[in-house]
Amino acid sequence: MPAKDRVTVACDWCGEKIEKWPSVIKRHNFCSRQCLADFSNKGKNPGGYDKLKDYSGQSQNMAEINRRLNPSRMTAMTRSKLRQAHLKIEHNGRTYAKFYGRHQHRLIMEKMLGRKLRDYEVVHHIDGDKRNNDPENLMVMTAGDHRRFHLRLRQFWFKGGAGGDC
Repeated sequence: MPAKDRVTVACDWCGEKIEKWPSVIKRHNFCSRQCLADFSNKGKNPGGYDKLKDYSGQSQNMAEINRRLNPSRMTAMTRSKLRQAHLKIEHNGRTYAKFYGRHQHRLIMEKMLGRKLRDYEVVHHIDGDKRNNDPENLMVMTAGDHRRFHLRLRQFWFKGGAGGDC
């Protein structure tokens, strides 16, 4: 192909005119690797960086492909079976019970309060049993109050009752 068939385009970073074959023209064209690197740098080009690649439709497309190719993958029934199998595993009280990936004690407390728990709020099990999620056994505290409560409790048991009222 003769050189006269080349097309002149501008570099998307510096604006320099460059000649390219029509078959290699892309959405963004650069005269050098340095211009490409600068254009792709969030610090040097915060506005253009977002326009470099559009990933918004990609996950939707992949989800659709996955549903079509794996129709039985992670249906509500499959998730329920996995959850039941997980609950049958003996954890010896070392873990919190979960409901679809969320701690049950937090879900129960959210239902009791009628709102979502805030990030700084924790749910304390009054009797110390992590798996006893009876609403009467749960209490909401801030993370700092919860830490101080257990510190005073530890002082009470291991240092002979020192530390004031518990």
